[in-house]
Amino acid sequence: MRLLEIQHDGKITLTEDLMSADNVPAYAILSHTWLPGQEVTFDEFTRDVRCGKAGFDKIRFCAQQAQQDGLRYFWVDTCCINKADPVELQHAINSMFRWYQQASRCYVLLTDVFSAEPATDRAPGIPAWEGQFRQSRWFTRGWTLQELLAPRRVSFYSGDRTYLGDRYDLKQVLHEITNIPCPALAGAPLDSFSVEERLSWSNKRQTTREEDKVYSLLGIFGVFTFLNYGEGETNAFKRLRKAIAEDSQESFQLQASAGSLGGRITTNTPAAHKPSYYIPFPKNRYFVGRREELEMLSQTLLEGTGCQKMSIVGLGGTGKTQLALRFAYTVKETMSAVSIFWMPALSMESFEQACVAVATALHISQAETGEYDAKELVKEYLSADRAGPWLLVLDNADDHNILFGTEYGAGIIDYLPESEKGMTVFTTRVQELAVSLTRGDVLELGSMNTPEATDFLEKSLVKKSLAEDRKEVEELLDELACLPLAIAQAAAYLNMNRTTITKYLRLLRHTEQDTISLMSKEFRDQTRYKGSANAVASTWVVSFSQLREHDTVAADLLAFMSCIEWKAIPQSLLPKVQSQERIEEAIGTLCGYSFVSRREGNNTGEVDGGEEWYDLHRLVHLATRVWVDKHGSAADVAQQAMAHVVEVFPTDDFANQAVWRGYMPHALRLLDMKTSVDVHSRAKLTFWVGRCLRFDGRVPEAVRWLEECYRCKEGLDEDDSDRLLSEHELGFSYWANGQIKDAVRLLEHVVKVKDDTLAETDSGRLASQHQLGVSYWANGQIKDAVRLLEHVVKVRDATLAETHPDRLASQHALGVSYWANGHIEDAVRLLEHVVKVRGATLAETHPDRHASERWLSYMTSNQN
Repeated sequence: MRLLEIQHDGKITLTEDLMSADNVPAYAILSHTWLPGQEVTFDEFTRDVRCGKAGFDKIRFCAQQAQQDGLRYFWVDTCCINKADPVELQHAINSMFRWYQQASRCYVLLTDVFSAEPATDRAPGIPAWEGQFRQSRWFTRGWTLQELLAPRRVSFYSGDRTYLGDRYDLKQVLHEITNIPCPALAGAPLDSFSVEERLSWSNKRQTTREEDKVYSLLGIFGVFTFLNYGEGETNAFKRLRKAIAEDSQESFQLQASAGSLGGRITTNTPAAHKPSYYIPFPKNRYFVGRREELEMLSQTLLEGTGCQKMSIVGLGGTGKTQLALRFAYTVKETMSAVSIFWMPALSMESFEQACVAVATALHISQAETGEYDAKELVKEYLSADRAGPWLLVLDNADDHNILFGTEYGAGIIDYLPESEKGMTVFTTRVQELAVSLTRGDVLELGSMNTPEATDFLEKSLVKKSLAEDRKEVEELLDELACLPLAIAQAAAYLNMNRTTITKYLRLLRHTEQDTISLMSKEFRDQTRYKGSANAVASTWVVSFSQLREHDTVAADLLAFMSCIEWKAIPQSLLPKVQSQERIEEAIGTLCGYSFVSRREGNNTGEVDGGEEWYDLHRLVHLATRVWVDKHGSAADVAQQAMAHVVEVFPTDDFANQAVWRGYMPHALRLLDMKTSVDVHSRAKLTFWVGRCLRFDGRVPEAVRWLEECYRCKEGLDEDDSDRLLSEHELGFSYWANGQIKDAVRLLEHVVKVKDDTLAETDSGRLASQHQLGVSYWANGQIKDAVRLLEHVVKVRDATLAETHPDRLASQHALGVSYWANGHIEDAVRLLEHVVKVRGATLAETHPDRHASERWLSYMTSNQN
């Protein structure tokens, strides 16, 4: 696979073949119909014979669109494939669907559609271009079928390069033109449509070479075949049908009689053996997606790898039980010799009850075996060859003591059968348990991807039209983090209350209490255990309780994280409890529960030193606060979190900028919490947050927090140092925010108090005088500014080193004031001195150095 690359000078070049590259860069891809004799071929592109051809305009168009979307690479079929090389052509045609599927963007250029073309007979509200759009040649060509369906994002453009909409926006029109169902156009898996239905989509399409009408369908069915131009459409179609049939047999539905289950199901199974089943849940007809996960289960357990046990691990609500249930029913439907048994590990009692039900299904009884209980009975029976092949699902294996037992009794593991003909699937929320149960044979289940989540939401809604607004659906799924349980809960609410997604989103975003209320709504689900918590906000309560019992350090860290922002948490911000090794262990525990995930590398690029960063699952962040609040310790946790962040929050020095930028979102989240905390801690944090925000140019926000800091300290004596410091900083921020009169008023008060109570050389007194002088200058009181700043410079020159930043700052301010007062030579002389010293002591990127250099440049260029 070659890509076109946009160089820095705008030149377009071809990359080398990337087939063997470890990482193919993100790229855009073009879909179009060929102009006979006008396209730029691979040979012509390499020989630079291109600019004179109309096809090169398409290449330029694709390059420009890719650049607008932040992409440096793109692919165009006319010139990226060397069609003179039969091996390369064979590979390209078999890989084309995947190349379109993996593209970041697909641009469809319809050269026979013009956006500004008048259409006097069109209906009101119908775009002028729609008539031409429906008649476009692009919809009649064979290869463009896969180009319509394969990419994640397809954008349509007219011949005059006007954006017409994307595949989702236009899905109804596209459905009317092509007869392809809207779900397929919205990204539903193609294998969810029958073979005949998919074949029908190509009925009215044509290709230049008759065999290509068949070859263009290879990706639609996920099969591969060799090219044999000259065989004709009929023979090519027969080979396609054969490849589809063979693929169907070799994929998930393996023939039990042919020796599947890695050899454990064979034709030697006794004829008398009849499979038995105990699955307490019906098949979930709302299940969608998870194709890769189901294939992984199939490949690991069913395709002769020798693996007999596998764990599915993930956060509560990701759908582990539903995935295991779908796998169980698929095995039941496709492998008639396999017995299937489902056992919960919620408690030893629930496991024992399931063993009784399994014993009944197997037609064995207590009387036949004497004194053994149901657990021993089932274990012994399934461990024997006579049981035949079986699949056992142990669901909700989340508690270590229940699984492995204690000094007071055996655990479930002691009663699980072992047989070469058996398979066991565990579902668990805890990574440590998953590894203990099945070592490396672990399937980590996360949230759904957006197309799957969209399909699941639409399938769960009574009123399907609610899911037609794509943007609204994407916003909802983003808020729900594409978590299956959260989506099912939202759909249940929408169905029961007959409300809209817009209103649900409004409630979800209104207040935290509204969010908690929505996330706490229970709903009925026949594919979950009776009495179990279905609500997102309560589904992790058991895990939280286990965490508190087994690892208090991890529980305390999680409680702390619930008070700060849920993403991009720097390790250095976490409380330093016990040793670093103990903290690492606690973080590992949280990651094992899937509550927390480690960021790969330093994604933010803000904190040096190889520091680790963490993300908390957004809904876990919410549920943890609910849990903490129910335990009556929310105020204590918030107070401790505030005190810790105040302690570690760095000063606003330029050198610390990267650190406090990383901490800032978390400090702001703390300050926005409604839980009451110690006023002193809050005042201190608002002070440092305000100063850092001002330093970072976020001045209006700085004013807000420094005003709060000032209000917290109004009750102090007028000459209290903390009160004066907060007033000084607020005055400084008023000045930076353009509130000059407010700055002058407040700073005059501060200077008056400090002049009466502090020594002439006191640094705090001089700092306020300096800032008042600067504010005078901004307020047009130039003579007052010169008078006050001359005094500050005189004192600082006598008491501070020549390179001291405060001394240089006052000299800079006085130089600017001299200029404004008409003392040009004095201004230039003073700024030259400041620039010289700062140039020798500060980094080139330091803002103070830049400011003095800019002012001096301005003065010298305007001196005459």
